[in-house]
Amino acid sequence: MQRPDDSVPGAPVPRPRRARSSDTRTMETILLASTAALLAAVAWPIASQWRAEPQAAVVVPDEPLMAAPTPVYAKAGRPTIQVALLLDTSDSMDGLIDQARTRLWSVVNSLDSVTFHGERPQLEVALYEYGNDAVSPFAGYVRQVSGFTAELDQVSAALFELDTDGGSEHAPQAIVRALHELPWRQGDGVLRVVYIAGNEEFQQGPVPWGEAADRARASGVVVNTIFCGAEASGISGGWRDAATRNGGRFFAIDADTRRVDPPTPYDDDIAKLGVAINETYVGYGDKGREGLENQRAQDDNNAVSGSAVQRGLSKSKSYYRNPSWDLVDGVAEGAVDLDSVDRSSLPAALQSLDAEALAAYVAARKAERSAIAAKTAELELQRNAFLREHAAANPDGAAVSLDEAMISALGAQAEAAGFTLSKS
Repeated sequence: MQRPDDSVPGAPVPRPRRARSSDTRTMETILLASTAALLAAVAWPIASQWRAEPQAAVVVPDEPLMAAPTPVYAKAGRPTIQVALLLDTSDSMDGLIDQARTRLWSVVNSLDSVTFHGERPQLEVALYEYGNDAVSPFAGYVRQVSGFTAELDQVSAALFELDTDGGSEHAPQAIVRALHELPWRQGDGVLRVVYIAGNEEFQQGPVPWGEAADRARASGVVVNTIFCGAEASGISGGWRDAATRNGGRFFAIDADTRRVDPPTPYDDDIAKLGVAINETYVGYGDKGREGLENQRAQDDNNAVSGSAVQRGLSKSKSYYRNPSWDLVDGVAEGAVDLDSVDRSSLPAALQSLDAEALAAYVAARKAERSAIAAKTAELELQRNAFLREHAAANPDGAAVSLDEAMISALGAQAEAAGFTLSKS
């Protein structure tokens, strides 16, 4: 996990890794071995039943090394893209975490033209960290940070709360945890993908990498691997094999290079509209105040990190939705009834309104939001044209970044799953 001596100037400097004593390493080994044996004994009937499903051929050791609870599937009510992002948060991964924070909205915006039989899908994102010594060894140093959610401010908040420490990078175990803990949807019009990123040998921990890949394939989940370092090292370290065995894509990126879009004459106006649109949000229920506060907090986080423009574009698109706390989205998606909504949870000026007056207020805020989104879309077209001209005049020889890898795989895999991507 050490960086090369010639690391990129300006890249985040990792904190010194804490040395672990031989006694600590011995204890971790004993704990992991005994825990794996116990879980294998308890989970054998479940694992055997799971493997018996005639979905695909699965290569599993005679004695499984980790419990394999049955995946929890939820029927998709509309086309859905589910993305589980598994990030190595050991000591040397500060650059990777920075790219995930700042380029999340770039990935979201790349899906704007995707449809399934003419219907725009919903996007659900989950986040895991692995390889962090702050996470219990009993959990394999793997932690679910955020389950699947369509409310992307929750994902942004989770990314900005990540810290690096340690560690022991059990990549296959992280995949298996995500497969069996997350509520993956089924049916037509569903794309299920995992992105796992790290910089060590892929095979670490108690779960064989081939078993993790085969379980993903049997569950209809595509695993894409992203190695942070030289491509040759990723190949020799098993990252390409882990992806191709499952039908996924392998990428090698420079995690320590900070990706920044060239400035354009339209950026300031887009960023301002991204903040102005907040005035159209109306908090309600137990999550109303928290949702509004987190929305502003993520605006601030992204402004400081240089991603305010991409976030401003995302907030004008259909993937940015907050029905659990915003009255406008809640009404649009049928999550709240204006006749029965708790008036005490609304802003003071709205608490005395009857259902008809409240509906008129919500409709007005929705119209304002649509107008801001339309202005943002016009600016985005101009910005994209400017960036195309800039790219033609200034060829970019930089290494692939995290968002570029994710966008490349998502586009191809969405088309393979029957989604349509507009070429305009």
